[in-house]
Amino acid sequence: MKMKPSFSAPLFVSILYILVLGTDFVREKLTGAGGNEYLSVIIVQLLIFIIPAILFCRLKGVGYTSRLNVRLIAPNKFGSIITASLVLVFGSMLIRFAQIYLFGMNSFTVSGFESYISGRTEYNFLFAAAAFAIIPALTDEFVFRTILLTEYNEGGYGAINATVISSLLSSMLFFTLESFPIRFFSAIILCMLTYATGSSLSALIAHLVFNIYTVFGEKYIIKTLSDPSNKIISVFTFALLFLVLTVIMFSEFEHTLRQMGKSGAPSPSYLLKKSDDGKTPDIAATEAAEEGSKSKKVVSEKTNLTIEAFFSPSLIVCIIIFAVAVLSDL
Repeated sequence: MKMKPSFSAPLFVSILYILVLGTDFVREKLTGAGGNEYLSVIIVQLLIFIIPAILFCRLKGVGYTSRLNVRLIAPNKFGSIITASLVLVFGSMLIRFAQIYLFGMNSFTVSGFESYISGRTEYNFLFAAAAFAIIPALTDEFVFRTILLTEYNEGGYGAINATVISSLLSSMLFFTLESFPIRFFSAIILCMLTYATGSSLSALIAHLVFNIYTVFGEKYIIKTLSDPSNKIISVFTFALLFLVLTVIMFSEFEHTLRQMGKSGAPSPSYLLKKSDDGKTPDIAATEAAEEGSKSKKVVSEKTNLTIEAFFSPSLIVCIIIFAVAVLSDL
């Protein structure tokens, strides 16, 4: 599939957007005969995410899956995963606090689980965990932290552009403005975790922990935040924990990246210029000698790639689909 990643990746996501918008209709058909509604949610998610993702990988050609960032996690990386998971939880608490007290948004949950079971008497913990925590984490990470990050990385767009665009596309997936800030925040953290550990499996674990919280614990936090008597102590506690955990997380990321650099980074390259006698290499001369002539070209190339990534026609289509879906619900 000979397309630039800046076009093919958002095009792939735009197809997922269209499929997601038809989710309710498909789910009604699957459960019309009194079937298991949780199972229908699982089946629909697998149909609209995993199958298109597999087809996309097939279109990319032989050997594409071996280039994806799905690698075993080293034991020393689990500290970063645990810390990032807690940062996700407490960061989302603070965002929900801002939404409740600044905008009065307290009628939604990030997972959508509470609104889904509203009015229902049946409740199955295992099916609920699978439908609203495990499968969403699996599909989201496979698409946005595995395929999309690989696409933008191989295209040379850089980690920052890849992180922002992947997070933006991930956050728009559910077509709600209310959950967008939390989803964007969590996606940024998950992308950073993927880069720091070198594997999207770490993001999968952190995402799963976060989903378990949103499905089974978020409603209790919302009740706490909605109580005026708990306002000050709740904000102070959550903010303090979030700041401490964030500092620890970045410290662990920095340590991990430093260790990766020590073990795998190539040694500095030198421009071996001739010395005064015209024969002996001057190993002290480095690339810095020509940095001035190259820097402008490098900056120009990076700028062009950033513009190409953010103004891709297929990315604009994704934004239009999101805007139309949101406006139609207002």
